[in-house]
Amino acid sequence: MSIVITGTGAVTPAGDGVEPLWNSARAGTSHLATIDRFDAGDYACPVAGQADFDADAELPSRFVKRTDRFTHLAVHTVRRALADAGVAVGTDVSPERTGVMVGNILGGWEFAERELRKLWIDGPRAVSPYQATAWFPAAPQGNICIDQGIKGPARTFVADRASGAYALIGAAETLLRGRADVVLAGGVEAPLSPYGWLCLETSGLVAKARGSLAPHELYRPFDAGHGGSVFAEGSVFLVMERREHAERRGARILGELAGWGVSTDGYMPYYTVEPTGQVLGRAMRTAAERAGISGGDLGAVFAHGSGIPFEDVTEGYGLQEAFGQSAAHVPVTAPKSGFGHLLGAAAPADVALALRAMAAGSVPPTVNLDRQAPGIELDIVRGEARPAPRWEHTLVVSRGLGGVNACLLLRR
Repeated sequence: MSIVITGTGAVTPAGDGVEPLWNSARAGTSHLATIDRFDAGDYACPVAGQADFDADAELPSRFVKRTDRFTHLAVHTVRRALADAGVAVGTDVSPERTGVMVGNILGGWEFAERELRKLWIDGPRAVSPYQATAWFPAAPQGNICIDQGIKGPARTFVADRASGAYALIGAAETLLRGRADVVLAGGVEAPLSPYGWLCLETSGLVAKARGSLAPHELYRPFDAGHGGSVFAEGSVFLVMERREHAERRGARILGELAGWGVSTDGYMPYYTVEPTGQVLGRAMRTAAERAGISGGDLGAVFAHGSGIPFEDVTEGYGLQEAFGQSAAHVPVTAPKSGFGHLLGAAAPADVALALRAMAAGSVPPTVNLDRQAPGIELDIVRGEARPAPRWEHTLVVSRGLGGVNACLLLRR
């Protein structure tokens, strides 16, 4: 029994849809710029990836008023993913046999901050009655179910930057256990509010502005000048099904989630990671073994590529631990440096890109990689996309604060 992906939807700083994201990644274009959503002049990182998405133009005004931007992004993206898959809940699949799995980290702070200001200035009666249902991380999950009339299993995964990967794994396991026929799985994040951005800044994960670098040059995975992540807002959702279900309804199959592996570093200090990469490597190896392949079968790796020096270096160690000599010969890329780290949506974005890249036979480059950092012995794609014909398997690596590791193995 295999789990396949039959539809994708995305809103990212590159635009609305997977094609703008793919075209941008393949060209190595950067969409990172100085934040204009609020005054971020006093922040260490005043740079972000901002999505040009007008909720009022896409969704009912009453819905927009009572929900946060991360819910707007998620509901719109799910609609696009279902349309891409050619499946309608209630027509092609019953509501009771449809599931939803969402990865998110921060919740809806744009809405919450607005209401907290009202509380501070005008008192509790000035606060929106929708405050309780608008801000919490599971809000997109509930609103997706309402919007589509879904009655099957639904969960929200909060595992820092690996949240989206956990959501895809949750979807696969739900399908394998026969608890649903179609699962909408992905992630969403809308961190561009003063407090949400401050939370990211105090995490110690952000790249700090440097006078020597333009805003679009600040996110530098695996580069000698790496200094952290530049985060972004966006949403990416996939339609996942068992292969026989997809074939029975004549669906177009984009690829297969053939394997996955998870592990947790259990390492102190909590804000860093296990230094040898052995625990991360175990998750990578488990994903490959589950798919029945070895390191020599890998066509490419879509790395987590946070740009945080100790994460970049240990990601290389993890690949070497998992695949030995083969790790040095596999093309590795982190295209997210062109549009920003999407946090809870990061892994679903990498999966959508990897599926598109395998179909095109082309590995997109890592933006801003000029001089590879010492200690990273990997074949990292830089400069321009690299042709890769007959490419069948891709490893997607996802990591979170506290040593959370989740790796996905895709088959074309």
